[in-house]
Amino acid sequence: MKITKPRLNFWQIWNMNVGFFGIQFSFGLQQTAVSPIFSFLGAHHDELPLLNLAGPVTGLLIQPIIGAISDKTWSPKWSGRRKPFFLIGAILASLCLFAFPFSPELWFAVGLLWILDAGNNTAMEPYRAFVGDKLPDSQLTFGYQMQSLFVGAGITLANLSLFMFQHWFSTPVEGGGLFDASAESVSSIPTWVYYSFFLGALASIGTVMWSVWKTPEIPPSPEELDEIKELNKNTPAPIIQILSVLFVIFSVPLALGYLVGGVYPALWDNINLWVIVVLVFAFFWLYMLYKIIKRNTGNPTIKKLGETLNPLLEAAEAIGVMPGFLWKLAAVYLFQWYALFVYWQFMPPMLRSSLYGITNEDNERFESIMSSFREGAQISAEDMTFAEQIQSLAEQALGHAGLMNGTYNFVTMLVALALVPIASRIGSKLVYVLCLFLTGIAMLSMPFITDKWLLLAPMVLFGIGWAAMMGIPYAMVSKVIPEERRGVYMGIVNMMIVIPMLIQTVSFGPIIKNWMNNSAINAILFGGIFFIIAGLLAMRLNLPKDKVDSELDTEIPE
Repeated sequence: MKITKPRLNFWQIWNMNVGFFGIQFSFGLQQTAVSPIFSFLGAHHDELPLLNLAGPVTGLLIQPIIGAISDKTWSPKWSGRRKPFFLIGAILASLCLFAFPFSPELWFAVGLLWILDAGNNTAMEPYRAFVGDKLPDSQLTFGYQMQSLFVGAGITLANLSLFMFQHWFSTPVEGGGLFDASAESVSSIPTWVYYSFFLGALASIGTVMWSVWKTPEIPPSPEELDEIKELNKNTPAPIIQILSVLFVIFSVPLALGYLVGGVYPALWDNINLWVIVVLVFAFFWLYMLYKIIKRNTGNPTIKKLGETLNPLLEAAEAIGVMPGFLWKLAAVYLFQWYALFVYWQFMPPMLRSSLYGITNEDNERFESIMSSFREGAQISAEDMTFAEQIQSLAEQALGHAGLMNGTYNFVTMLVALALVPIASRIGSKLVYVLCLFLTGIAMLSMPFITDKWLLLAPMVLFGIGWAAMMGIPYAMVSKVIPEERRGVYMGIVNMMIVIPMLIQTVSFGPIIKNWMNNSAINAILFGGIFFIIAGLLAMRLNLPKDKVDSELDTEIPE
């Protein structure tokens, strides 16, 4: 039975989306600060994509699982269907944000990133479905563009905090501070970075709790409640389902991966190739499990396995009957999100080179000096001065990256709602296509601008594009997916985001090392070309005639 949803006023939609501010503050820190932190802890350019593997893998697995489980959840004690999940995710993310800048070694920071991404993805998917649950079709475009506004606001503050704290609290490294023998780490994370992560931890939990408190969920009808209870009969608790699915998915592929690594030790010298091998094993393993479960429904043991993997099976079945519009969107997302991941990883390194003149040879010399110091070698005054200058320039590059990312997200915040009436007049597809082209032009121009203030100009174009990317596709998708499977399909849409990111993490390291001279500038140009391709593919995104935007069916609340 289709629920008639009440229209909400401006402030009700505002309060419903406030929690997205905190979630996106966390993502903003990931976009700008995590790769530089990895670099501060000793990572090289070609290692950055693989070190960011946590985002796509957790998104690929966590979001569809959470989406499928939340579709069949109703807990009055814990505030409803979606809210328990994004509250738990926000708590987990807040704890990780607080701990992240204390990372003593690279492996520790990478491990925390996996947990942080798991928390953010647990919060993200139910929040997308939450907006669709609450709003009638006539308010979907406005609701998702309001969400886009808070995406811009959260990431803006995250990035501006990095820029401002670098100027307010950065201490000069000249005078031997970098080579202080009593320091915990000779290439330690700058102290001013801590403050941004502490602010993010408070924002993540505080804003989500506000939305949980201010926005009630629409309760299921008695018939729907009976159906939910029947579906959950003899089913373990959600946390048990999640952990069981992850164990079943990872155990065999990882075991096979380590076995192959033992047989071919040279594989460990190319960790990207090893990850690809494990992912191939995982794909075939999941395919085998799906076939076994579907062919042996009468076997009690297999049936139990099917119940454990039900969230994943439901996602697989939903993909099988997915509307054609989503397949076309997947092609757009392949190029769009590959390019975005390139941008987030390589924009700060690009600034080191294009704006501050740090070459790959400078980076190698810096790492050599730091490595010698760790081993107790005597460092000459000349090498000390050089290393301190490189450290200072790297911190300035990170701070300016925060300003640039803050600028584009500030623009996103300003234009997100302005895109709603434009979309109602010329159509969501055309707005989306134009915005992808603008983003491509922005990326293609960045490496050629050597004035740090003129570099803010392409960020205006990037911000307009980001506003469209974070709202318009979701509004279009919400009009073509079944209401009763909104959670699982929103999870699948987010799979379309993380699969390109996953491909980027395992492919781009060898690409930039072997074909791009390990140049962050070339990486940014590569991303710009991919955005242009995404814009061309987006021309194929045609909604059914009864679902297109018009001034009559796009309502802007007062």
